[in-house]
Parts: sequence; C-alpha cells; structure tokens
Amino acid sequence: MGRSPSIIQEMMLVKCASRCGRGRPMSQNVRIDPSSLSFNMWKEIPVPFYLSIYFFDIVNPDAILLGEKPQVQERGPYVYREFRHKSNITFNDNDTVSFLEYRSFQFQPDKSHGLESDYIVMPNILVLAAAMMMENKPMSLKLIMTLAFSTLGERAFMNRTVGEIMWGYEDPLIHLINKYLPNMFPFKGKFGLFAELNNSDSGLFTVFTGVKDFSRIHLVNKWNGLSK
Repeated sequence: MGRSPSIIQEMMLVKCASRCGRGRPMSQNVRIDPSSLSFNMWKEIPVPFYLSIYFFDIVNPDAILLGEKPQVQERGPYVYREFRHKSNITFNDNDTVSFLEYRSFQFQPDKSHGLESDYIVMPNILVLAAAMMMENKPMSLKLIMTLAFSTLGERAFMNRTVGEIMWGYEDPLIHLINKYLPNMFPFKGKFGLFAELNNSDSGLFTVFTGVKDFSRIHLVNKWNGLSK
C-alpha cells in the first residue's frame, strides 16, 4: 500500500540515527523497535515542519456584487508549525506495528507577517457550497434556502479572522442545514478550512517494523484494517 504518511520525516531520521549509533548496524538503529536509537524520534518526530498560509483579501466586495472586477490584496504568510506524535502503539506478531498518528498546528508569530486576529474578506464558503448543492434540487427547496440566507443574514462575502477561517467558527446556517437536510454537509458544528486536521489522527496505520526484513521497513500493511 506504499509508505506511511510521515515517511519523509522518518527517512530524515535515518541519517541522524545512523550517525548517533556508530558501531551498530544501521538496520538496528532505524528499525521500529523500542531498543533502536531512532524509536523515540519515530514516536515523536523532532524535525520541525512548517505550513505557510496566504489569503487573498477582497477589497471591493460591494462593487463585485454590482458587476465590477474583484480587487484583492495578498495577506500572509501565516506560518504554523506542525507537530506529529504516535499513540496507541501496538507491536504485532507479523513484524508490524499499529499506531495512530496525531497532528497539531501551532501558530508561529515570529515567522508570520500578520496575526491570527487579522480580518480577511473572502467568499462565504458555506453559502457557495449550499448554493451549489441546491443546483439540482426542487424549486421549493431553493426558495427555502434563499429565505434561510436572508433570515440568517448570510452574504456572498464574509469578514472573518484568520483563526476563524483556519480552525473554525460557528454559523447558524450549519445547524439549520444539518437539522432539515442531514448529511448535506460533511461536517458538524464549527466550520474551518483546517478544522478537521488540527488535533486529529489519520486513521489506524499498520506498518512493517523492519526488524525481521529491513527492506520492508515503513511499508504500510493495513490502514484502518484494510489492505490492498
């Protein structure tokens, strides 16, 4: 099934572990085994990885609704450091190990050009998504959705902070749609571009440890119990 999701980070640890463990075969240093020198680094990757986010801030939203061309200003970067750590680590009898890998992001103000409290004007993603999903629905549903937009004060553009856009904000439109049109949106509660990624796991991975067969180290055996 290929390599595990953090293979790039893990392969960067191979060189480090081989240097730190001179005098021992490299395979013993980098295999996934509690006795190997790289095990703690595999469990909680120490190499820093950064995510840089840019936004296009719309400066003339009202004019756009009147038919004028959009004028935008690039904002950012807003930089986040990504942390990954593995949990629920279970070694199996077939030279594999199962685990959950959790990801979290931490804002880095010293590397960013702006703050998470900055406001950005951008298209209202929820309104656009709801409108597209109504495209082939009966006219009665379209009228109900239009009435909902008006009643809730929903507009074509929204003015939200970077933190809200990234990690989620409450919107009454979500609750209304989930109540009367369940499963229309693939999320509940808050909506944010990266809301589902922060403090989340990528599923249960089972990979080869390389203890018995070093050539298969980090190869994925199963994901959430599914093989090829």
